[in-house]
Amino acid sequence: MNANAPHLDRIAAYKKSWNDNPFLKAQGLEVEETGVGRAIVRLPKALPTQRGGGGSDTVINGGVISYMFDGALGWAIISSLLDMPEAADIDPFELRQFTINLDITFLNAALGDSFEARGKVVRISRTTAFAEGEFLDAHGTVCATAKGIWRVFWPRSLATTPR
Repeated sequence: MNANAPHLDRIAAYKKSWNDNPFLKAQGLEVEETGVGRAIVRLPKALPTQRGGGGSDTVINGGVISYMFDGALGWAIISSLLDMPEAADIDPFELRQFTINLDITFLNAALGDSFEARGKVVRISRTTAFAEGEFLDAHGTVCATAKGIWRVFWPRSLATTPR
């Protein structure tokens, strides 16, 4: 029997719960981990209420792009954190990270019906993470780029353990 099995089961259950997030569900979003430190947030079918970018009823609103980036980069960070040796000792549902800064550059109008924000970790430590990403439309056009910084908060039981 694998001694890491309970730890891996906890992490698998946590990652499976990502798509149960009420905010994601309400917005019609889906999240997928595509590798350690990489995640995609997809909007398979844009809602009419998510349009209005630039005053147009065909362009996705910049706020939608922003929260998709925050999710994609944030979940990429969680993916990297859960791959650290320290994660073996925690309940992944207690691991927290908060956005310090999210810088978005809008390059093209986000047109179409489906979109995705791709996030990847650039650098990570126990307390701070840096990530970047791209926002693509259904044709694969990069409509925006993002980079950000996150603060990491490990569960208190691990945070207070001297290392």
